[in-house]
Amino acid sequence: MPECSGSPSVVIDSGAQENGLANMLADLMRQNMEAHPAKARAFRRLRASVAITAPDAEVSLTMNFNRGACVIFDGVVGQPALHIQADSETILKLSNLPLRLGLPDPLAPESKALVQDLLARRVVIKGLALHPLTLVLLTQVISVV
Repeated sequence: MPECSGSPSVVIDSGAQENGLANMLADLMRQNMEAHPAKARAFRRLRASVAITAPDAEVSLTMNFNRGACVIFDGVVGQPALHIQADSETILKLSNLPLRLGLPDPLAPESKALVQDLLARRVVIKGLALHPLTLVLLTQVISVV
């Protein structure tokens, strides 16, 4: 995938057109970057593949980021750097994490709930130990708060 030097590009692969989660995340990223230049800067720093799976909704997707360009595919494609697994409601809550200095605010109730979900394994993030910056940048891009 070529690097994007112009405006940020989020594309849904033809095979993911019917994936509701893919459409929601694409719209969310586009709106966030249009409204907040800092989110576009974080998006341009992302160069990784991130999969998201919601077993309860039987849906998964893979977002391939390449410094200003993102293509979203249906299902888990290849070997993503990060793979986030959680129920669909929790995945939606990830976009509502309050940020402080670009990171999830550790004092916010939403962040504390996420930590509890991680400890209880209701949220699993494979690859986090090797790719923490990818998660930080992704959180900045999708957070609406």
